[in-house]
Amino acid sequence: MDVLQGEELIWTGHPSWRMLMIYYVKYTIVSLIPAAIWVALNAVMNNPPSSAIFFGLTVVALICTYVIGWLRLRTTTYNLTSTRIHVRTGIVSRQEHSAQLTRVQNVNVSQTMFQRLLGIGDVDWDTAGTEEASSEFRFRGVDDPSRLSRIVDERLHDAETRA
Repeated sequence: MDVLQGEELIWTGHPSWRMLMIYYVKYTIVSLIPAAIWVALNAVMNNPPSSAIFFGLTVVALICTYVIGWLRLRTTTYNLTSTRIHVRTGIVSRQEHSAQLTRVQNVNVSQTMFQRLLGIGDVDWDTAGTEEASSEFRFRGVDDPSRLSRIVDERLHDAETRA
């Protein structure tokens, strides 16, 4: 993201590696399903199908899980400047969303139980005049989301005081 003239970069980040941990645990379990199916078939059948296909699918699923998770982490960038918020995602096809900080009406922080345990959370920005789903401003899985919310609240309060 290019910082405009007179604009100051306040905060920049990516989803936390701890958010990636939640993703990896969930999809590693899903990736093990083909191997579990083979184990079940082996237990109930006298002549089960070849294990190579099932374990091959498991290995491919595990590789895809770890590569996709890492790419999602590295290709998502969140920026907060003195005048706007900006979300950039994607590597092959890129999406960028930006909104003026003065259009922010609400800043919502949400944390699942696992996110709270890991000290991460989601920061959702409600902006004026953006009803489209494609104009969603959500910083997912950031470290210390309450601190980021306080930074924005302070900036907005300072701007109101000056006005």
